[in-house]
Amino acid sequence: MNRLVISRLLALFVGLACIVLAYNHNKSSTYQVSGPIYGTYWKLVSTEYISDTLKQSIQSELDRIDLIASNYKVTSELSAINRLEIDTELSISSEMASILSYAEELYVLTNGYYDVPIGSLVIDAGFGPKSTVVKNPLSISINRFDLKNDNTLIKNDNFQFDLSSIAKGYAVDAISNLLINANKKNYLIDIGGEIIGSGTKHGSPWAIGIQDPTSLNNSAILEILSSDFIAVATSGEYRNFRLSESGLKVTHTINPMTQKSIQNKVLSVTVISDESSMIADAWATAMNVLGPDAGIVLANKQDIAVMYIMQGNERNFIKSDAWKF
Repeated sequence: MNRLVISRLLALFVGLACIVLAYNHNKSSTYQVSGPIYGTYWKLVSTEYISDTLKQSIQSELDRIDLIASNYKVTSELSAINRLEIDTELSISSEMASILSYAEELYVLTNGYYDVPIGSLVIDAGFGPKSTVVKNPLSISINRFDLKNDNTLIKNDNFQFDLSSIAKGYAVDAISNLLINANKKNYLIDIGGEIIGSGTKHGSPWAIGIQDPTSLNNSAILEILSSDFIAVATSGEYRNFRLSESGLKVTHTINPMTQKSIQNKVLSVTVISDESSMIADAWATAMNVLGPDAGIVLANKQDIAVMYIMQGNERNFIKSDAWKF
C-alpha cells in the first residue's frame, strides 16, 4: 500500500472520528442564554439550540411584561392603575386582568392573607419605589376594587397594587409559552428564582436546586428531579430585609392582617405546581404569610405541594401531603 493511499485512509479515519466526536458532543451539550430583568436576571438552559433571534424575542417579551406589571416604571400599566382616582374606571389589558383575577382568587382562598393592594405598605416598610408613597396605605374592606368582564377596573379605595409576588411567575409562564411556540421542548427557565422545567436534559431529569437559606455561597439544600413540566417558586426573607433603628428585622413580605412585615421562624417556603409558575409564585408568598401551622392546613385542603424550611439548630422541614419530592 503506497503512501498516498495510507494518507487518504488516515485522513478519512480522522474525519470520521471528528464527526463522531462532534455528534457525541451535540448529544450532551446544552445551550445557555441570560440577561437582566426586574432588578434580577433571567436564564434559559436548553438541550436545543437557542438562536440570537430567539434570545432577543425572550428579552423583548420580558421587557413588554415589565411595562405591564412594574411599579418602578412610571410608564407601566400598573403605575397608571396605581395613579387612578377612587371610583374612576380604567380599561386594562387582558394580561393585567388575568393577573389580578388570579390574585383575587387567592385572596379569597387564603381569607385575605394573600393580597396585592399592599403597595403602600411595602413602600412604608422601606421597599419599592419611594416616589409613590400615599398616606392611606390600605383598607381591609372586602370590596377594594371591581374588575368587570370587559376588563374595566374601578378602585374603591385609596391603595396601590404590588405585583412582585406574582408578576415574575407570570413572566416565566410567558417565556415557557414562547419556547413552546418555537417548538422547544426541553428547557429550564429561571427568573430570579422562579423556575419552570420542561422535558429532560438529554433523557435525564432536570435537577432544580432549592437554595439553603443559611448558605453564603448559594448552595442547594436539596434537589428536585423532574422529567416533565414543573414550576418551582420560593419565598423567603433570608436575603431581602433590613434592620429598623431598634434592630428589628423588617422584611419585604407584608401580612395584610397586621399591615406589617411578617414575623415568624420561616427561613423559606417552596411551592411546586404542575400548572404554572404564576400559581407557584403567588402560593409561595401566601404560604409564607400564613406560616406553617395555618399554611399546611390550607395546603392539604387545596392540594398544594409546599415545603417550609424553619429556623433552628437543626434543619426542620415541614411538608404538605402533596409534597412528593
